Amino acid sequence: MFGKTTFIVILIYVISIIVSIVVDLFSKVFLPLNVCFGFALLMAKVVCLEDDVPEYIDTDILVSGIRGERSAAKVLAALPDSYTVFQNVMVTYDNKKSEIDNIVVGKSGVFIIEIKNHNSHIVGDLQDRYWTQHKVGRGGTPYTSRMYNPVKQVGTHIYCLANYLRQNGVNTYIEGMVYFVNKTCLLSLTGNNDISVYSSSNRDEARLCRRILSGNHKLDLRSVKHICRLINRL
Repeated sequence: MFGKTTFIVILIYVISIIVSIVVDLFSKVFLPLNVCFGFALLMAKVVCLEDDVPEYIDTDILVSGIRGERSAAKVLAALPDSYTVFQNVMVTYDNKKSEIDNIVVGKSGVFIIEIKNHNSHIVGDLQDRYWTQHKVGRGGTPYTSRMYNPVKQVGTHIYCLANYLRQNGVNTYIEGMVYFVNKTCLLSLTGNNDISVYSSSNRDEARLCRRILSGNHKLDLRSVKHICRLINRL
């Protein structure tokens, strides 16, 4: 399929040929020009007409992300109505950008929950920068790939959100969590970290909610409302 730019250029090219025939100058003037023009069009088509090349979107990853968000929303919906859940919040601080999957605000504190929807066997240490995913391809061939440690990712989220709140007069502890929502995902993780990792394959949904409800960094109603207003500004 032709892109819009190529179509317009070809249309102009055809019109120029028609005009050249009508004015009977094709053989003398327009033939060399149109040959050069046609060659230039071909080269542009092959080399540099970006609008003719569709932007690649990994639909598998996109669909997986949407399903993960829906699964997480169902789990967090079990929290009391006094808790507010914010999804897909963009926070910028000190030239660092964080797109946070879920922020939960309630009387037990502020929580960030990063959602992952992998269906592989994931191996790593909580302190490592990267983890290893063991997968099986569509043809049945096993292979491995690296993934950035989501615990590190949550650490960046906490840094950005905490400093944003501090800039606006709120100095509060933010607890981070990672939740693997895919029931087929197997985790083999070692080490310790303040950021907890939960997995749907281990039926951790209730444990995750209990952790939120039992948070040690209590907030009064006024603070909860103020933090929610600040997050709503983002």
